[in-house]
Amino acid sequence: MSLGKSISLFLINGTPDGVIACELSNWTGKGYKIPRNNLKDVSNRSDLKKPGVYFLIGHNEDDKETVYIGESEGVFNRLIQHQEKDFWTEALVFISKDENLNKAHIKYLEFLLYHEAVEANRYKVFNSNVPTKPAISEAEIAVMSEFSTNLKLLVGALGFRIFEKLTKSLTSKQDTYLINAARGAEATGIMTSEGFVVFKGSKIASTEVQSMPESFKRKRAQIISEKIIFDFEFTQDYLFSSPSTAAAVVMGRSANGLKEWKLKDGSNLGENEKKN
Repeated sequence: MSLGKSISLFLINGTPDGVIACELSNWTGKGYKIPRNNLKDVSNRSDLKKPGVYFLIGHNEDDKETVYIGESEGVFNRLIQHQEKDFWTEALVFISKDENLNKAHIKYLEFLLYHEAVEANRYKVFNSNVPTKPAISEAEIAVMSEFSTNLKLLVGALGFRIFEKLTKSLTSKQDTYLINAARGAEATGIMTSEGFVVFKGSKIASTEVQSMPESFKRKRAQIISEKIIFDFEFTQDYLFSSPSTAAAVVMGRSANGLKEWKLKDGSNLGENEKKN
């Protein structure tokens, strides 16, 4: 069983949409969430002149959530330099409350966090250069790995799912729902706290029925154009806002996802939700 964690948040401007400082009990790290238009409000904070790692968060031209991951020996000054980038609206910054983070440490954190964000595939990672792995000792790797784990916990607590894999809640084969339907539709997926995830390798119907609602047709066309579906097959796990949208895209027609998504025993999603 996972142990509980205690997180403290301090609203520096007195409002939830301003600068927020966050700390985790018994951790030497400290985080800040800084809206771009509030940068001047943290210009006199000495701890932001320390070495640290940072995330620039916003949306790209296709309105996809985007993140740039970096490191600096003076984080605030680096954020000021990044004002030349116009995609980001918020920054997350993580420093150490003691003096134990050096250049090699923050470069290792940047390397680790970059690759985990890419693997999670929740945000488009905006870095033009792939961070390289610095040479640090085995003991330092252990310490930085723990630092990274706590940092990611705070990133999630602040509402950013940069490191959360879509299928993290898959616990057993009984969680997996199926659709086998006309015109080649053959898909699997799970219900999560965010919506319904259709798994990579799932196949959609090769055609759409004429009566399919336009909103579902547009959604189907969008993810095909983005190569999330190629040759009628999902190329990656994909999150839908609801099981009905997922079922409609898969089946090429209007569908009630609570009835169409079924376990191997034949019970549907709606029936199983009522049991829980």
